[in-house]
Amino acid sequence: MNTLFQPKPQNEFRTLYPAAQRSARRATLSAQQLLDIELGLFLLSQLLPTAPPDALPNLLTDTNTSFLDRPTWTPKQLRLLNRGRAMLSHIQQNSVWNAMLDAYVTVPERLQAYDISSDRSRFSEKTVGFFRNRILTLRQTVA
Repeated sequence: MNTLFQPKPQNEFRTLYPAAQRSARRATLSAQQLLDIELGLFLLSQLLPTAPPDALPNLLTDTNTSFLDRPTWTPKQLRLLNRGRAMLSHIQQNSVWNAMLDAYVTVPERLQAYDISSDRSRFSEKTVGFFRNRILTLRQTVA
């Protein structure tokens, strides 16, 4: 049988490994978007450390909490919150923040300063790598 005219798969590697297809469809984030996401996660880690990463819009808008459920903020935390609200005012909607988080988790891990669990129930700072310096920069930005 002549195999010269049989069509070949475009990329056999991608057909054998679906993960290669996912990585080819990674969302791209600008440097500003990456900074905004990590600044938002930093704010959450400082103000509501046990909250999931999806909680940022509620923190920024403060619309879904009753007066009795609000934490008691120190003056330093209030200053941090107010500066964060000013810097992240463009991502106060849940849909915008969730889209940014979706893009962030598809960014290569070597570029991320935070680890987010696959079910988005928790997140944490990375403890190794040069991205720890970005956390220090974020701290200085809102201090």
